[in-house]
Parts: sequence; structure tokens; C-alpha cells
Amino acid sequence: MESQNRDVAIIGGSVSGLAAADEFIDSEKISEIRVFERQEYDDKRVDCGEAINDATLVPLKKTSSNGFLNNVRGFQLRVYTGTDRSPDEEPLGVSDLQCDAGYICDRDTVEQQWAQQLSDSGVVFETGKSVTAGEYHDITEEYDYIVDATGQPSLTHKVKDEVPDYTGDMVALNATVEGDFSDYIDYPRIFFEGYVGYSWSFPKSKTHANVGIGWAGDQRPDDYMSALEAAAERNGFPVPDQEDVNIYTIPRGPSLKPQSVHIPEDNVFLVGDAAGIANRYQGEGICQGIRSASLLAKLISEGRESAYPDELFDKMKSEYRLARLMRGAWVEHEDPQLLANVAEALEGLTIDDITRQPQRVIGRVIQHPVVATQLVADGGMLRRLLNAYTDSWEYNSTESV
Repeated sequence: MESQNRDVAIIGGSVSGLAAADEFIDSEKISEIRVFERQEYDDKRVDCGEAINDATLVPLKKTSSNGFLNNVRGFQLRVYTGTDRSPDEEPLGVSDLQCDAGYICDRDTVEQQWAQQLSDSGVVFETGKSVTAGEYHDITEEYDYIVDATGQPSLTHKVKDEVPDYTGDMVALNATVEGDFSDYIDYPRIFFEGYVGYSWSFPKSKTHANVGIGWAGDQRPDDYMSALEAAAERNGFPVPDQEDVNIYTIPRGPSLKPQSVHIPEDNVFLVGDAAGIANRYQGEGICQGIRSASLLAKLISEGRESAYPDELFDKMKSEYRLARLMRGAWVEHEDPQLLANVAEALEGLTIDDITRQPQRVIGRVIQHPVVATQLVADGGMLRRLLNAYTDSWEYNSTESV
């Protein structure tokens, strides 16, 4: 009788790929799990803000040796008039959002330790070499299931010459710097300064922080490094050395049609950034990647893998809708004071609330009638509300949102 056990290849060994491997370990359906990672884990260079908003998703003890450095109480939003201002200018509004399960981490260490734990459990790793187009085709022939966790644009889309299928992206820079961050170690800071995006300073300790800047809109500076340096000077965090700065692309999710995250003829499935699912207004992608990978692995183990595109979209629909509306407070109004008022109205909510719970955000905003009226007193915001609740996105519309 033919064996029912199946083999899985995971292309991409960052958090999304590791989460998929972790979920497959206990599956009676899977016999071999092999992870292909282009970097060596001992010298990985991670492009990321290194904030994990729900660290319970990572199956490691929350110790510094595992890369979990600062268990934050939350994050502080600071809204300013714009970028053309004095460093001494007071913010228009300040809001503290709660995040009890949040950590600022050394993501490279997290991934090293997670990979080691998986290796000890029998997962096979091939590291230090990118998968070529030819090798990709060989993998699709050899393995029963292929998980693409290679980021946006995915290796799958590159091989198939379908990169234009992605409809939106964001760009960010980050680095780890030394300085004095003791004043806000419990509440890392996010700085909104009039453009669609933000800069940040996320303390890993009292003396080290991950700092950076990102742009979620279509208008971006000509010189990214100069923009990061200027943001550092305005917002009081150290200017990083250029050689320490990473630059990377983030999906403006959902940036793929749901059907595009599964290629049935090759049994390829996309997770995390490869699936185009990072949050479109604050760029968070770690938790989204882990959740998508865990969902896929569970469905494969249950023999329901064909349901993955629909179930992924359904699980993220609330987040997509809320992100569409939150972006509108920036894009449609271009009013820093209104954004400050919205931020202050959200004081005390959790990061999960403002990311994935539209009813809580809307409920809080309508407690401030003037702010609520200002938000919807614009045709663009009303269109966003309609589009968000009729699932109209860039991939089925000519509108950029």
C-alpha cells in the first residue's frame, strides 16, 4: 500500500517559514520538512523594525538568549505638524497604546534559536545559498507541498514572471544604534510627521534601539538615507552609520488576489510577505506571517489545503478593512491635527485593537463626535468605508488606496 506521508519544502527560513515548519512537526501526514534559507543563521542580517506585537506566537522562552530583549508595556504615538519643524516643537498629540505581549527583539537571534530548535526536532535545513529558478522547478517536482516564504516579490512570482501581480508596497530603512533610551524603554515611540508613513525608535535596552523610517504612500524621498538622518535629528534618536542601515520592501496588504497565494498545478502556497499580507498602515508583518504559515500548515494536515486562500482572506478581512480606514485619516485629509485627535481618541486601546478590531476603534472614535464628524466629512473617506466593506482592493480596481 502506498504511503500517505508527504514531504514539504519551505523556501525561505525567516519567521514565516519557521512557523510553517514548526506547525508541520506534529503532523502525522508529513514525513520530511526541508527549509531552504539563502543566508546562514549565524550571520543573518535582518531587515526589520524587530517589534513583535504578540510574542506568544513564537514557541520560544522569552529570554534575552533567545532574542527577546525588551518586554514593552505598549507603544507611544507622537503626532507632529510635519517634517519642517524644530526638534524642540511639542507634538500635536500623544497616545499610549497597550501591548502586554509585545517585545523588541534581536530578530536574527530569535530566528537562529528557532531554527536550532526545529533542527533538533528533525527539520532539515539547507542554508547559505539562494534557490535558483532551475532549482525551484526541481523542488516543485520533488516535493508534495511547497511553501514560499521568500517575501515580496516572492520567488514564485519571479520565476513565473508575474511580479506585476503585486499591486502595492511600502519601503523602510532601519538600523540598531547606541544611545540613551531609558526615558521611553517601556513605551517605544512612533513618530507621525505629515507624510503617509512614520519613523520610530524602539529600545532593545536602555542603551540600544532599533530606529528607522518607512513610507506607506506613493510619495517617497529622492534620498532615503538623508530622510532617515533628518528624522533622527528631529525626533531625538541617534543617526545610524550608513553601512549599518538596511532597506527593504513591505507589502501594502492585501497586494495579491486571494487566489494568487496558491498555485494548484505545483502545489505551491505563499505565506507572509510573499502572500502580500503585511499591514498597510503600520507595516507590521511578523505576526501576520506567522499566522498565515500556521493556518496553511493546519489546513494541509487536515487535507483542506485548497481552502487556504479563502480562509486566509477571511481571517485578515477585519485587519484589511481597519487599515484601509486608518490610512484614510492620513491620505484623504492631510491634516496632522485631525490625526493627532484620532490618536488621542485611541488612548488606552491595545495594538491588537487598532490593528484587528474595527468595532473597538470605531466605538472609541464615535465617543468623540467632533473627531468622528471630521473623519467622515470627506468623499474620499466615505468611499474608503464603502470599499472596505465591499472588499474592493487594488487588485480589482484602478484606484490606489
